Amino acid sequence: MTRPRIGLALGGGGARGYAHIGVLRVLQREGIPVDIVVGTSMGAIIGGAYAVGLEMSKLEQILARLDLNKLLDIPASAVGSVAGRIATELFTRTDWRRVEHEGTRKLCQFFSVFTKGLRFEDLKLKFAVVAADIDTGEEVVIEEGPLHRAIAASATFPGIHYPIKYGDRFLVDGGVVNKLPADVALRLGAEIVIAVEVSAPLAREVQTSIEVLSQAEMITGRELVRVKLEAVRRQLGERLILLRPKLDKISMLSLDEVSAAAREGEREALRHLEKIKALLAQPLS
Repeated sequence: MTRPRIGLALGGGGARGYAHIGVLRVLQREGIPVDIVVGTSMGAIIGGAYAVGLEMSKLEQILARLDLNKLLDIPASAVGSVAGRIATELFTRTDWRRVEHEGTRKLCQFFSVFTKGLRFEDLKLKFAVVAADIDTGEEVVIEEGPLHRAIAASATFPGIHYPIKYGDRFLVDGGVVNKLPADVALRLGAEIVIAVEVSAPLAREVQTSIEVLSQAEMITGRELVRVKLEAVRRQLGERLILLRPKLDKISMLSLDEVSAAAREGEREALRHLEKIKALLAQPLS
């Protein structure tokens, strides 16, 4: 009997995406075969590490030792960073479309080491990342070329990082258009989709105008995820398995909380493990 093809959709959520490490560790340990991985933002980073063959416990140890806030130029306050950049650009023109910014080069160099300099074409499994075209608003699913630039593009934080040139497009964080790419995994041939949602919850009480703007954007993103998941559910039914690790105490910018998020991802994967195994054993109708 031919088993169904399993696809993983690893969502974006900043440091909350470290939960993907725990999910993947369970799947590796239990011998659950994975045929397709699609990632957005942190999901692209962790998914890329998995796709190039990094063992998840080793990845956790590496990330726990690194100062990712410094390596990825992520400030303690995203709002303060954006405000500072706006003020700077009022007086200094930065032509990032023609000259690649130093921060962009650093970002790409880091991911080049992280992905062993490999290309999508070198991988044993199907891997894709989701980014957004900042000029057209289109979703861009990248499946070929150098891994490091694609992952960097998918993880580029708008307002903190400049858009990254990929081919003839300028790309930013895929979470702008598709925070949980279960639909992409389905399009690429997955017959069972394990979708891991790590989006940050809405704030209980917003106060400032910036907080209201951020909350409104998050509401839009949540609704888009809901609509896309409903469309996938209509096609797959119970073969769409949605994992939502309990990450209430971990913020998007807590890049030093690798182990805590990974543990929650592992717990959530274990809660769904028997269902995954049962679906894997069922013939497709």
